[in-house]
Amino acid sequence: MSEELAMYLSEVTQGDLQRATAIPTRDVGDLYLHLIQQNLSVAASVANQAVPPPGQDDTMTRETLPASVNLYGGGLEVRYRRTAQAVENAFMSVDTATRRCRVAGSLIGIDALYERKIRDTVLHTWDLAHAMELPYRPDAEIALRLLRTLQEAAPADAEAVWVSVLRLSGRAVPARQ
Repeated sequence: MSEELAMYLSEVTQGDLQRATAIPTRDVGDLYLHLIQQNLSVAASVANQAVPPPGQDDTMTRETLPASVNLYGGGLEVRYRRTAQAVENAFMSVDTATRRCRVAGSLIGIDALYERKIRDTVLHTWDLAHAMELPYRPDAEIALRLLRTLQEAAPADAEAVWVSVLRLSGRAVPARQ
């Protein structure tokens, strides 16, 4: 799933950074910075390390972001892949399913954190693809898995499942998907 998001990031140009996403007040540039910070935070939480504040471990800021994007697309996927690999390595290092991690001041089970990370990655892939006016639809099985993490009775129709996931996650769902 992270690789799919990286592929969409490789399509982002400097001019795309201000494109609005389905998350109110967040554009593509904001989404990218969020993705990097989220990956750093999850990796640190799983590794039982202090979560780095924004900008501490990764010097990218909103002001320096355009320099990381190639004029005709590409560039953002490199840093994203690096931080996504850190998340994967952290989860792979866990030696017990009963492990609990501190996230935003609360303890959460490693399985729940993993499911949350999958959910966020899929939703952010849609956020980016939608902002870029590119098609994206996760497999029906993944959409149903996400819907279950959002704890709503699942509709029978696969399209309705995905629309429910988007709505429950706070996305502005366009009238026509």
